[in-house]
Amino acid sequence: MSRLSPVPAAALAAVGMLSFYLLTLRLLSGSLSFTLSQFRSFWWLVLPITATFAAQVYLIRLIKLRSALPSATGATSALSMAACCAHHVAEFLPFLGLFTAASFAIRYQVPIMSLALFLNLLGLTYLFHTLKV
Repeated sequence: MSRLSPVPAAALAAVGMLSFYLLTLRLLSGSLSFTLSQFRSFWWLVLPITATFAAQVYLIRLIKLRSALPSATGATSALSMAACCAHHVAEFLPFLGLFTAASFAIRYQVPIMSLALFLNLLGLTYLFHTLKV
């Protein structure tokens, strides 16, 4: 990805992030219909997280083209998508005697994703500032 210009890199990042979300959800739930149902329920968080991740990649590529300074990564976005899907791991936790962890993951899914989106926005703010300097 280091040789891609900003627009293709951002597009690839968006497709990759959304694919990561859907594939993880599909593997954890075992059901395509459930995966689509969850996407319909949480699109209002999934799409902005994906978009802010793509925007971060765009800005990082732009910064790297303009200077040799190292920049932040989009790891927060990948982790936020994993957190989004983590409640499906919770379906197996009671079998392992981890009922408390299971209920935590399910109960706090929206706050975790909201926090991830907020952190992505902070990352974008930092990257915009870095670009202006």
